[in-house]
Amino acid sequence: MSEKTKVFLYTLLLIAILITSFIYSNNEKESCESIGGAYSRQSMTWSYECIIPSSTQVKP
Repeated sequence: MSEKTKVFLYTLLLIAILITSFIYSNNEKESCESIGGAYSRQSMTWSYECIIPSSTQVKP
């Protein structure tokens, strides 16, 4: 396999991972907000969490 092909395939793989990550985080945010929660970044970290007010009851 030529060097250009390897670079192209690795770049394509990286772009696919980034797009998948973006779609996953959007879906998680929408599902959190649909149950009345707030999707916010945790302090001192890069991760996000869904904060649901205690007065809200989630019913299946």
